[in-house]
Amino acid sequence: MTDVTLAPPDPSTLPRGQRERRARIVTAAIALLEVGEYDSIQMRDVAEEAEVALATIYRYFSSKEHLYAAALLQWSEAFPAHQTPLRVPGDSDEARLRALMRRAVRAFERHPQMMRAEMVVEPSNDPNVRALFDEFGQRNVAALTAALTSITPEDAAAIVETVNAVMVTRLRSWAQGRISIREVDRSVERCIDLLFSGPTCSEHLTS
Repeated sequence: MTDVTLAPPDPSTLPRGQRERRARIVTAAIALLEVGEYDSIQMRDVAEEAEVALATIYRYFSSKEHLYAAALLQWSEAFPAHQTPLRVPGDSDEARLRALMRRAVRAFERHPQMMRAEMVVEPSNDPNVRALFDEFGQRNVAALTAALTSITPEDAAAIVETVNAVMVTRLRSWAQGRISIREVDRSVERCIDLLFSGPTCSEHLTS
């Protein structure tokens, strides 16, 4: 019987062949999620897609949540927010942030099941999951913050934290069918309006 309570090895410590096998498993998990829903995917399905034994998956991942935390992390590497430097018309911190957030929303619009998987994985108490999910969040925040070059690091971090919170909250409502993707866009745009309006912020709040 497979012992899934043991902490899997750090991928960076694995021999090349094992790193490639682990990567193949993660790629298979992403492929299945891109055409189906998290709840309907079984670990056996991933094993078949990756052409490995089921026990092999548990050498690298302590649970399905752990596997999909790794899958979300790998999927996020293709996020537009990570594709810096970004050049946009009227190049400015505000314009870059708008473009990056718009593209992030589009990524989830194309793959809403990714947001639903994120909603399942995030509450996990498994330390293996937490470590990968924290890295997932930190990478995204770092990439967005790096695009804000004309303000202090503290202000950039506060802006990104606020806009991200609005985007994620609204995307979750959208993923649950409660609002439209256009409403997500409007909420994110409105948030950026307010954050960059400076002394005129009160005008936006009362309009």
